[in-house]
Amino acid sequence: MVNSISKKIINSISTNENYNEDKLEQMEYALKVLLHELIKTILLITIFSVFGYFKEILIIDLTMCIIKPFIGGYHENTQIKCFVATLILEIGILSLSLQCNVSFISNCILISLSIFCIWNQAPIINSKMPISRPQLIRNNRIRGLSTSIFLGALSLALYNYSNYSSLITWTILFQAMLMFNKKES
Repeated sequence: MVNSISKKIINSISTNENYNEDKLEQMEYALKVLLHELIKTILLITIFSVFGYFKEILIIDLTMCIIKPFIGGYHENTQIKCFVATLILEIGILSLSLQCNVSFISNCILISLSIFCIWNQAPIINSKMPISRPQLIRNNRIRGLSTSIFLGALSLALYNYSNYSSLITWTILFQAMLMFNKKES
């Protein structure tokens, strides 16, 4: 269904504009990814909202959306696997946030380790969507690091004022861990 919607939208664009076949293919791929991500996000927000975790899932998803595009990392090969993996990750982040009372020093250590991993690894290049221009790779690295540092600082600043601080910390940590990709077979 998403594929047919994407094709219809791209076909309507191509009749009005003068795009070559490569550009249309790129636009269709980007639109498919966006639609799949939108559907996945709406489903996840709905599921967590049913259990009373609307604000928490928004913070987790927002943190992931801000960091992940720039640092790369773990990807599944189907939309169903991606949905299930994301659901499991978000359950893990939420559970750790609710169950583990991390001290301020421990929070600083977790954020520092995460930022070190991101500094050391980012960006992870996805073989299915490789970026090869050195400038784009460098820009993604800088954006990934700077957003992680900003969100880490925000987590530390909110530590005494909000329980959402730990959601940000655990999400950054999970995103850093997921940079150490699964082995290709």
